[in-house]
Amino acid sequence: MALDFQGNIVSVIQVIALILLIIGVYPYRIRTKNRNLIMHGFLSILALALNLTTVISVMIPIFSTSITFISGLPILQSTIVWLHVASGLAAIILGLVIIGSWIVHPLGELGCSKVWRLMIPTFLIWALALVLGLIIHIYNIV
Repeated sequence: MALDFQGNIVSVIQVIALILLIIGVYPYRIRTKNRNLIMHGFLSILALALNLTTVISVMIPIFSTSITFISGLPILQSTIVWLHVASGLAAIILGLVIIGSWIVHPLGELGCSKVWRLMIPTFLIWALALVLGLIIHIYNIV
């Protein structure tokens, strides 16, 4: 079974976004300077922007045209698709909350520090959505 080109590109972009989040942990861990925390924030913004770009330009159009097809899938496949949608939406919303709290405050105040407890759950939910998306892509579910 051949994988579609568009799905391959989206998968690669999503993996790159996840790698950016992982790389972004390093500047956070060495918080000796605000500059490192700012780099952590910008890497997170870039990852979220890549994610949103692929969701808006590819995933939403495919999902909206395949909604009737998805409802006819076997229960396991349908569950994977709906769990992917739910976890992806949750990750985007949580990511926007975290990034939004950082953007609305001056950089010196590091407003995201008020929502730091959301960062690891958001990362884990994002990783779950990515894994489910890769399963959907590899097994040509949708």
